Amino acid sequence: MEMQWPLILFTAFVAWSAGLFGTGSVLATMGKAKKAQMPMLITSVVLLAIGGIAVFFHLEHWERIFNGFGHLSSGITQELIAIVVLVIVMVAFFVMLRKSADGGTVPAVLGIIGAIAAVALVCVAGASYLMPARPAWDSVTQIFSLLGNALVLGPLTAAFIVSLKDVDDEAARVTVAKFATVGAAVNVLTCAIFLAVMAGAGDTLTDVGYYFDPTHPTYGMQDAAVASPFVGESVASAVVAIIGSVAALVLAGLGLRGGAPLKALAGAGVVCGVVGAIALRMAFYASGLSMFMFY
Repeated sequence: MEMQWPLILFTAFVAWSAGLFGTGSVLATMGKAKKAQMPMLITSVVLLAIGGIAVFFHLEHWERIFNGFGHLSSGITQELIAIVVLVIVMVAFFVMLRKSADGGTVPAVLGIIGAIAAVALVCVAGASYLMPARPAWDSVTQIFSLLGNALVLGPLTAAFIVSLKDVDDEAARVTVAKFATVGAAVNVLTCAIFLAVMAGAGDTLTDVGYYFDPTHPTYGMQDAAVASPFVGESVASAVVAIIGSVAALVLAGLGLRGGAPLKALAGAGVVCGVVGAIALRMAFYASGLSMFMFY
């Protein structure tokens, strides 16, 4: 399948935004990183807006997008609902931050709701790609891989912002560095597992057979044996995804140890994490051969 760059960017930026907002929500619940709360909120809103703009370039007739919102079972409707819910929580966060005396305190219950809404959005965005007709995609590990992207990009971005805004809050620095290290480790694991699942997706279809187009009866429309063509571009993208994920983990770990300025390590880690997330989605689309004719 050809690369769908608008969707690659949409999923990457949605995971990034949700990961950052979720991290900020957890920190807010803990009463930490108060000076960084507003910058984290604004950054997460900007990332979500970039993802929303990107998805429109996937549509030849973007003005017809509302025609797809009439069915609650459709992935695009569920994504819209999850995004609207997250935006509402973001607005509530903004109001509470503006009303707080120190500019960085929100009710703990709102922080919990924010973290839940962030996780829900990532899960819904991933679930919309679960399609039996695309064997390489149809696995819950695909959702976990997107959560892994959120868990590395969100905390690393938060660490970068905290290192700029809360330079005197050592407790916040250590906490967010821990979040980044654990999140990066989870991302490496989920990325590797999903890549392995995609690589072996074609093995389950060896007995399906062929479907022939009546207008071209001598040519098979699809070969079940290559349902997961994990070669060439797929392999190259997978290698980059692993390298980017591991590099982000190393940088996050160094930030936790405090051997170098956190903002430099976190900034470099974000770059590696973004490269890894995009490369993973490239492998995702390169392995997305459709078997729609069997369903």
